[in-house]
Amino acid sequence: ATPGGERLLHSVKFPLRDTGGRRFVASITMDVTEQSRSEAQLQFVTDTMSAAVIRCDAFTRILWVNRVYCHWMKRDTSDIVGRPLVEVIGERAMEEIRPHIDAVLSGERPSYERLADFPGLGRRWVAATYTPTFGNSAEPNGWISVVYDIHERRETQEQLGILLDALPMAVLRVNRDETYEWVNAIYAQWLGMPARDIVGRRLDQVMSPDQLRALRPHIERVLAGEQVPYERLAHLRGLGERWVRGVFTPIRDSRGRVSSWVVITADVQEEKRLERALREADRRKDEFIATLAHELRNPLAPIRNAVGLLAANGGTGADAQWGRAVIERQVDQMSRLIDDLLDIARISSGKLLLRRQRVALKEVLDIAMETSQPHIESARHRLAVRQEAGEITVDADPTRLAQVFSNLLNNAAKYTPPGGSIGLDVTRQGAEAIVCVTDNGMGFPPSLAAVIFEPFSQWAGPEHARAGLGLGLALVRAIVQLHGGSVTAASLGEGRGSRFEVRLPIAGAAAQPAAAPGKPEKRAPRLRVMVADDNRDAADSLSRLLALYGHEVRVAYDGLSAIELAREFSPLVAVLDIGMPGVNGYDVARRLREQHGRSLKLIALTGWGQQADRKQAADAGFDHHVTKPIDPRVLNEMICEL
Repeated sequence: ATPGGERLLHSVKFPLRDTGGRRFVASITMDVTEQSRSEAQLQFVTDTMSAAVIRCDAFTRILWVNRVYCHWMKRDTSDIVGRPLVEVIGERAMEEIRPHIDAVLSGERPSYERLADFPGLGRRWVAATYTPTFGNSAEPNGWISVVYDIHERRETQEQLGILLDALPMAVLRVNRDETYEWVNAIYAQWLGMPARDIVGRRLDQVMSPDQLRALRPHIERVLAGEQVPYERLAHLRGLGERWVRGVFTPIRDSRGRVSSWVVITADVQEEKRLERALREADRRKDEFIATLAHELRNPLAPIRNAVGLLAANGGTGADAQWGRAVIERQVDQMSRLIDDLLDIARISSGKLLLRRQRVALKEVLDIAMETSQPHIESARHRLAVRQEAGEITVDADPTRLAQVFSNLLNNAAKYTPPGGSIGLDVTRQGAEAIVCVTDNGMGFPPSLAAVIFEPFSQWAGPEHARAGLGLGLALVRAIVQLHGGSVTAASLGEGRGSRFEVRLPIAGAAAQPAAAPGKPEKRAPRLRVMVADDNRDAADSLSRLLALYGHEVRVAYDGLSAIELAREFSPLVAVLDIGMPGVNGYDVARRLREQHGRSLKLIALTGWGQQADRKQAADAGFDHHVTKPIDPRVLNEMICEL
């Protein structure tokens, strides 16, 4: 009983001895009523928490714990309070948390996450915070630690980390003060450093000033609450210079304030390369269409002039002879352009067929030189041919292979100033034959050697009047590759000539002679020939030409008329267009076969020349399938054979 009523006292007694050896007891008693009330209230609050709470003094003696801590340690309060912390948690755990105890007794507020063993829980991930306590002194007299069970959260984070590490994108999270919270493996790889050396550091400690300066506008916007997409050329230590594309996404806390942000970034270098390639292909396509229109219009102008001249003077005399020659040359030129386009289409679709045989390479080159001789002579070039002694045999389609070398010789003549030098060298190297075509002409930049064989590629400037379609070298490469060979181009630069080298496998057996030269023109006996084509000019002009060969010719301008005309005229040969409206050429052929049997010979004359078109013509009953335009002499010989 005291004047203040009932109080709670804390008394400490300890023995003493004086210098004479006499014993006595000293006692210190303190009034701890108010302190006890505060601790009781704190005990009540902490017992309602889902976290474990423990209070220790400066000597790591446990002063009190809440019920959750007792549950985790599987002990009663009386078995914990008053004991040194090391006796409760063990030496190993004490060593692990010793740095945090030292920090809190220095006045800091440390925290950690670690795996810990608890008798009542097992091995769990926990997060702990330490707060110093103070008495009358400015120095801490102990601390309070709050420990949270974060095992499920950490497992979720680890699973998320595994998922994020498997993504082909860089993912990172940065808090508001620009410190990395976590990164995935791809981001660490991009930066060329381990993830553990990134997390916990500030952006300016990891990124270069230039990188951070480039990202600063995006950071400011995401901190303002925006979702910020971006695309840029980044310099990454682990990858080099790469195009990347990503998005900054803000993360808000419970108060709605942006506390951090997540960045997801993809490497789009290959996508950018494809975009550039598509733009380049589109540009070349536009150039090709313009060039094609130019190249096809060029022959039409002299043809129209020649036709006008023939009409003006009645088609006789020297003018008529000149006009016919002009028309024939220009039609040949247009036919070559169209043939090149068709060849490229056939090669692209894998439908170009080779008629291969064992042939002497010299015979193929002779054909090519004969074809190119007019171009070489008209430009007054000197052609030097050097061939290794001994016959070289290749397994090849003589016509297609001759096309390769005539294209190379024509290019050399075309892109070399008048009076230039052209070389054709043939050597043997192991199991390969090497054919080199060289010139001292305009050459090309060395960087173009890698793309010069692409379709529609041209190294001549627009001022070069005969640049062509840019298909010749594409055909050269494709045909050589079909023969199992290779072709390369080289030049020391503009104005320094060029060198094209073709390598072909040498065949093992003796050569067989190349295809025999064309047969002399035949003149057929007078035959009844029907021509059917919905293009009146084409039908009428062909009928006139066939009449000049002595045939009796009748014309129909559509499929139904052709069937009726055949019933009345009884032709021996019918030349039918395929793409007629109404009843097409295939249907006409089937009807004529039903009416006249195999005695009527059928020729399909069409602009469609794919292998599938030839098969469809054969299935419909045609004896021959030829593509437009055809040399009238060739058509006449075909009629003779039939």
